[in-house]
Amino acid sequence: MPYYDPRIVPAHGGAAANVYLVNEAPGPSEAEALIPLFGQQGANLYHSLRKAGISWALAEMEFCWPIKSLDNANLSYLKRNCSKRGFLDLRSEHIKCTNAFPQWPKTDEHSTDFVDPNKVDVLSPSNLKRLKSEIPKRHTVLLVCGEFAYLACSGKQIVEPSTRERTALTADELKCINERLGSSFTCGWYMGHTRRWSLNVEKTSVVLKQVAGAVHWAIERAD
Repeated sequence: MPYYDPRIVPAHGGAAANVYLVNEAPGPSEAEALIPLFGQQGANLYHSLRKAGISWALAEMEFCWPIKSLDNANLSYLKRNCSKRGFLDLRSEHIKCTNAFPQWPKTDEHSTDFVDPNKVDVLSPSNLKRLKSEIPKRHTVLLVCGEFAYLACSGKQIVEPSTRERTALTADELKCINERLGSSFTCGWYMGHTRRWSLNVEKTSVVLKQVAGAVHWAIERAD
């Protein structure tokens, strides 16, 4: 059984966002900031969007995503952190990010590691109620990032997840998810865990361009 950090990490996204991205669970960076995909996985999403040529992600100058600094007063860190916060605000206008479970799962109270959440907790009525409350009708595109994200969305365990990475959800999967979540997604993709997106940059870019087409994001040059 994992120990759950008591901090609840809420969904992060503005009123205009129409893409709903479900990740696995928050880690220490997310629990501290109370923002999903704030640490390394946020960096993976940032770089992937830019490499796909998504216009809004290229609107700001490129920067090195700060994860953790031993000297938070360092000027370089402060500048990069300011750029990161600006991008997160921009991201929230286009993508609502959340987690399959909203609390950081770890070995024990004093640990700084990350373990999988309990499947029973991911499937709990209270967690399902949370997910439902996050999804307005305007969300038309779903990005499912990892096995626990698939479990939370569909109520089922994904079969052979490695072969499904960066593939479109089937009509039956979307129907199941929409019935479970009370949502109106018209298309979606199983992306695999965000830490694996960089393993096949070209394929990730192809899917993100398809997402862009579905929600009318402009595409520019590749980063």
